[in-house]
Amino acid sequence: MAKWQILVLKEIRHLFRDTKTIVQTVVVPTFITPLLIGAIVWYMGSVAQEESVKIYDLGYQGNTNNELYSDLSNTERFNLNLIDSEEELVLAMENDEIDIGISFPNTLNQSDMSEKQTEINIFSKDLDTFSQAKSLLMNNVSVYEDLMLQERIDQLGIEKEFLEPLVINENDLTTDKEFAGTIIGALIAFLFIAYILQGSMYPAIDLGAGEKERGTMETLISTNISSLEIIIGKMFAITGSAVITAIFSTLGFIVPLLIVFLYFGDNLPEAFFNIVAAIVNPVAILGIFVLLIPLSIFMGALLLAISVYSKNPKEAGLLLGNVMLVFFAPAYLPLINPGLEIDLIGALIPCYSLALHTNALIAENINWMLYGVTLGSTVLYSLVAIYITYVMFDDERIIFRS
Repeated sequence: MAKWQILVLKEIRHLFRDTKTIVQTVVVPTFITPLLIGAIVWYMGSVAQEESVKIYDLGYQGNTNNELYSDLSNTERFNLNLIDSEEELVLAMENDEIDIGISFPNTLNQSDMSEKQTEINIFSKDLDTFSQAKSLLMNNVSVYEDLMLQERIDQLGIEKEFLEPLVINENDLTTDKEFAGTIIGALIAFLFIAYILQGSMYPAIDLGAGEKERGTMETLISTNISSLEIIIGKMFAITGSAVITAIFSTLGFIVPLLIVFLYFGDNLPEAFFNIVAAIVNPVAILGIFVLLIPLSIFMGALLLAISVYSKNPKEAGLLLGNVMLVFFAPAYLPLINPGLEIDLIGALIPCYSLALHTNALIAENINWMLYGVTLGSTVLYSLVAIYITYVMFDDERIIFRS
């Protein structure tokens, strides 16, 4: 067995003697991720369900001799509160005494159809994403507006089509696979990157700055093992930890979806079934995992180089915390801009390219040429990171830096 292989086994045994490493690389990505996602989905679903039957307090100010007031009075989803003035209505809204308010002009009533235009003021706080109060109120206002329009048309004796020269039909052609790729793919990639960094950071600190602090780095350098063999041994140990994290994070995400797909697929709505089917697509899973391997090596080698440069684990933690932001920021962009598409420049940016390729693999519109560019560039980055680590180990001023 080669010296570097012996060193790899020694370092891996050292790392996995620590319970924290096992928790970070195996337990968290395998069990915590599906539980966390399940809890989020359950919470959002329960809140949305509660809002679908909630009765909202509606503040109403103004004329009550009209069809709109009658409709709002008979609506089961509103508890109508009459308020004397618009100022009191605004104050009630600001003090959260009502959920939504509407101010109706006193000059307008059902028989007054000669006004050219009338303003109706609606007051709300759009902080609750799941609130349906504004949507319900706008539906009632829209019905009332259509009623007024029809009565004016009847008075003028013209056809309604004369006032509507264009009929605009909105057709959303987004497929379920494209939706899954755009919305869910970026989240999957972001989680993978987070877990790979988590699986790499602690081992990198321990095998670099940690050994310098314990004084074992000097002992290792003084043996007949070459710097290259030391780098390979330590880097493979760190990368192995990152890859294990990537594997278990993949399993932690895919296995629950597979169970849902295989055993509960017949009970799922068609759209949700198609989304799950797109995510568990073997080509997508394999394509994502192939990109994760060189990215794990790149991250592991780079984190090891920074750790070796650091004087102690505390400094290494501070430096690596800043480096993690460099990886997280590009992966975060597709989350806040779902419509992003990858190009040649984007294919060269680590983490950013992984997120967009994950989107494309799930949506089944992957550009394999750009996929190859990302794979090749990540391998090149890994080689550069390995060389930087070699330079660090070969420089005694860095090894004995304190």
